[in-house]
Amino acid sequence: MQDSLFEVRRPLVNGTRVKQARELSGLTQAGLADAIGVDQTMVAHIERGTKQPTTDLLEALGEILDLPSEFFRQNQPIEMSRGSLLFRSKAVVGKRVISQAYEYSRLAVELAVRLTAYAKLMPVRIPQYSDPIEAARELRNTLELPPGPIANAVRSVERLGVLVIPLPDIRDCDAFATWTGSQVSLPIIGLAANRPVDRLRLSVAHELGHLALHRSLHVASKENEEEAYSFAAEFLMPTVDIYPELAAEKISLFRLAELKKKWRVSMQALLRRARELSVVNDRQYRYAMMQISQRGWRTEEPSFDTSVERPRAMRKLSEVAFGGEETWERLATEFYLSSTLVRSILSACESSPHNLPQKVPERTMDAKCKVVSFSRSSKG
Repeated sequence: MQDSLFEVRRPLVNGTRVKQARELSGLTQAGLADAIGVDQTMVAHIERGTKQPTTDLLEALGEILDLPSEFFRQNQPIEMSRGSLLFRSKAVVGKRVISQAYEYSRLAVELAVRLTAYAKLMPVRIPQYSDPIEAARELRNTLELPPGPIANAVRSVERLGVLVIPLPDIRDCDAFATWTGSQVSLPIIGLAANRPVDRLRLSVAHELGHLALHRSLHVASKENEEEAYSFAAEFLMPTVDIYPELAAEKISLFRLAELKKKWRVSMQALLRRARELSVVNDRQYRYAMMQISQRGWRTEEPSFDTSVERPRAMRKLSEVAFGGEETWERLATEFYLSSTLVRSILSACESSPHNLPQKVPERTMDAKCKVVSFSRSSKG
């Protein structure tokens, strides 16, 4: 009787956390059930909270989902809108991939929020805009950026108070953006950090456009995507700076390659910008795109830039709170996460603000790139 007075009751397993971990692993209910040796209905009951797993079953869940048992006993996960993932789900990205990217980011955001007990995030400096061109120009002014290309687009976005979460190599998902938080609204960008730098820069600028223009992303629309792209184009390639360079010489694949080296955006983005600014007409644009397709560059262009742009804020919070790399295990234990997950998030971030992108020797384009050439004055 005396012993029962001091009995400690552990919190019940939270079914929402089980579902979160399952989707993070990319498993279906049936797949998880097979892995732990139970019926799918049992997994469904656990996730709904109508049944509690036994101690052995909970240990099996932790082993398969690579999370400590205490993770599943925590309160509800942080509330976070799916934001521009709504657009991705309407495209070629499958629901399971969307859920995996979402849950990975939600756990990373939860980790960041917990770390703010030790260190502060940068203040948010993103007003709500309605015009994408005005928004891009004003945010460049806010950042006090010099004319021309942005040296580091990812770090510039972080300086606006955006928490950039490095995503793992999730198929067909380059980036997404959302606002989250009940008391303090926090802008989030999930970014696949292992993409080519020209693709990564356009992705992060595109998602910044969503944050600046579309605070409540409840409906996916082509108009919203076009606005985000217009923002990204003006943010990375301001009209006043890029137009003289596009108009100075005939647009050819060779010329686009030269501009790509300087502006660190894709040749296709530069070509589209040339059409938007009436440097080339629609017929010339289509012909150039045909030439790009024939060379297989629609999906993978020639690369002249091996520099890396990585987010910094997540790792800096960790360093202030717990120290360097050697403490990541402690951080995982403190917040009931796996060391694999913590390492995945933090190792994809920049370790020092003083690390500059490393350049490789410039490569020359093949003479075949000179095939496409036309002037601004040529007729459609």
